Amino acid sequence: MRKYENVEYTNQFELLFLPGSTVAVFSGIIFVLNRIMSFGLLKGILAFVLAGIYFYILKKKFIVKVSDFELTTNQLEWNNKNVAFKNLEYYKIHWMKGAGIKFKLKNGKTVRISSNDNFCNSEKFVNLCHDIDSKLLKYNNGQIERKKSFFESKQGYFFALIISILFVIGTIYQSFTDEKFNFGNFALILVSLGIIWSGVKWKIK
Repeated sequence: MRKYENVEYTNQFELLFLPGSTVAVFSGIIFVLNRIMSFGLLKGILAFVLAGIYFYILKKKFIVKVSDFELTTNQLEWNNKNVAFKNLEYYKIHWMKGAGIKFKLKNGKTVRISSNDNFCNSEKFVNLCHDIDSKLLKYNNGQIERKKSFFESKQGYFFALIISILFVIGTIYQSFTDEKFNFGNFALILVSLGIIWSGVKWKIK
């Protein structure tokens, strides 16, 4: 048995709710302030601060969870929950900006947990996923199916490669056609490519 203490993780659907609801709160605050204030800059600052407070509280109290995980030869257990390996139909792991794991049980139930670098300290969870992967690959002589994530496949690799080439061509074209180079767009491109390639695991044989 191996224990992983104070692991930060999230539910993927709850994580999607966080930025979406924050944008909605920001828009709602602007809508209300438009009816009681006229100074535009002050409205923007106040809405940004209040939406930021909402984001922080929701993330800290409800979205990001901290639990101790126990990984044995037969199951994964955490926070009064467990996944018994004998009940697994298949599992899938992605490694983009941290890691995420999907367990598909034989009874049709699906369990998803993840840890995203942007919201969590994902190092412990990534290590946990590596150990789960190693254990399940050997469980009952490899009887549990391991499905590849998109970026672990050949298609995912070439998708990332094509996107990267298009970004590079677009950046070169912009540098020759625009009088002033947009460093903001360039930085956004680098961040986007970094996120994409962080999940690529397929290698040319």
